[in-house]
Amino acid sequence: MKNSFSIVWEVTKWEFNRYIKFMDMVKGILFLGFFMVVGGLVGSWVGSETVKNPEIAVASYGVFESESFESNALNFSDQRKTPVDSLKAHLEAGRFDAILTINSLDEAHIILPSERAWTTTLNTLLNDLRTDHKIAELDISPEIYADLSANIEITSEYIRAAKSSYVDKVVAGGSIVLVLLAVFMGLAYQFAAITGEKNQRITEQIMSAIPSQTWIDGKILGITGIGFAYVLFYGVMGIIGMLALAYFGVPFDGILGLINPLFLLIFFTLSILGVLMWNSFLAGVAATIDDPNTSQKSGLIMIPMLPVFLSFFALANPDTLPIKILGLFPLTSYAVLPARMVLTQIQWWEPIVALALLAGTAWLFRLLAGRIFTAGMLMYGKEPTMKEMWYWMKKSS
Repeated sequence: MKNSFSIVWEVTKWEFNRYIKFMDMVKGILFLGFFMVVGGLVGSWVGSETVKNPEIAVASYGVFESESFESNALNFSDQRKTPVDSLKAHLEAGRFDAILTINSLDEAHIILPSERAWTTTLNTLLNDLRTDHKIAELDISPEIYADLSANIEITSEYIRAAKSSYVDKVVAGGSIVLVLLAVFMGLAYQFAAITGEKNQRITEQIMSAIPSQTWIDGKILGITGIGFAYVLFYGVMGIIGMLALAYFGVPFDGILGLINPLFLLIFFTLSILGVLMWNSFLAGVAATIDDPNTSQKSGLIMIPMLPVFLSFFALANPDTLPIKILGLFPLTSYAVLPARMVLTQIQWWEPIVALALLAGTAWLFRLLAGRIFTAGMLMYGKEPTMKEMWYWMKKSS
């Protein structure tokens, strides 16, 4: 037994070191940092010319007072004494960004070189001025207007009071993203390794030296390690970025203090087991594929996305019976249970049952992947049918 574990460990290390290149990851971060610096400089240069308050020449204020035109995002210039033709010439020359003429309380006209995003801000300002004018015209006191425009205030009381904070919700969402990122990052390496070795016919030589289950176990663990290595690396980069923000005054320490340690442990364990489960599933699929570009089974790689879509139903009502079942069902629990935990109060036994079922399913998928791998890697020229795959899975190893 010890010998088998040592072989699995050797295969895991070989598969991990085969693709993981820490120096390439560091170089990638350096390149990313370089382009961020260059992009920041270019953005600063472009922004200095484009992100500035527009200069609006006002040809007529209509019923409004010129002093009421104040905005932090818009600059107004009183040009009532300047002929409109001259203003248009200044507009063409770039001295002004627009010419505004207010004809009445309900109508205004603006001349622009082309469409501008800041016109929405101008429209809001003019509507506010119109509202103020109407209040004065109708002799409505500010108190009455404030009372008429006030919204009803609703206070919420939860029977199942959630113990989670906003940060817990972010961590829950992050754990789901973690699974998907690790699975799909490992997917590329898995298909490259397994289908490539199958086409080169080298796996059958290795399988004559060590058991196929040991070989596939090492591949699953090694490729899972690759996925988590990349996730961990970029996660550390994100934490470094947050620390940089803390240096500039963002309360990073306070954010950490809001994280529920128990939630974090459960989410992280669900993530690890979820990745192992789906990598076992995908390893079995890859063993039956000759060419990923033409295989009809390539669509199976999208199955890990389904639980994420189902987790969105928990946002509507996390206490329905179907959502409770999906929170325990091993194929969906890694995505649905975190959503339930941060939205409602769950029973103490639910995470225990979910983790146990997920671990058992990951182990089962690992065994089934080994059986499919044993037969599928030795089959060339024709991909097995689903009936044949089912037969392989029922066979004893």
